[in-house]
Amino acid sequence: MNKIKLLYDVARTMKAKEKVDGVLTAQVHKDQVEVFSLRNDFGKNSTGDASAKVSCELNLEGNRIKRESLTEFSTAGDCQQRGRLLGKLFRHHHGTGECCGIKGIFSRIAIALGILSSLKSEEQENGGAVVSLNVSDLPEEMKTQLLERMNQKHAYHSHCGFLAEGDALETVDGVVVLTVNKAREIEKLTVNLDGRMQNAASESHLLSAHAEVQFAW
Repeated sequence: MNKIKLLYDVARTMKAKEKVDGVLTAQVHKDQVEVFSLRNDFGKNSTGDASAKVSCELNLEGNRIKRESLTEFSTAGDCQQRGRLLGKLFRHHHGTGECCGIKGIFSRIAIALGILSSLKSEEQENGGAVVSLNVSDLPEEMKTQLLERMNQKHAYHSHCGFLAEGDALETVDGVVVLTVNKAREIEKLTVNLDGRMQNAASESHLLSAHAEVQFAW
């Protein structure tokens, strides 16, 4: 199966959708103890009206924090203006650095090609297809970059996550699976990750995370 043609067809089909509804669920376990869970029932229509009903629970050293919210908003408007705003926010948090130079451009191209070469696609008897990406199949350089970026993201947002300040991921592995039907609509996206982290006291812990997006057509 031509995976580039498959991904192109999926992207084109999803772009043409006037209405998108689905459910996002996620769980994170630390040493087999659930430390984070999330459910997000979301929806968006062609006019730009969107909604998100979110419930999450965070377990911080035995102290459980629960939160529920319902948000309705409109994404209609000037796309260029929103893009400029996001660009300013990105530069504010991450700086300009080499990401804007020639080296940065080719680095992003190398990442995209590395991911593409590691993707596996399989056609199903019902006309659908399954696309998977195993972290272990990525080039070593990309696995190192993935680990570094995950730790950088935690460093920027350590105040609002399930990892404490000073925690750092040591290893990460897992698989991403995309399931599409014969109409090239995404039915489900699942992510399963396993890894090991070290805290500020040099203690090692096992981490596992599962996330799933289920679309309703």
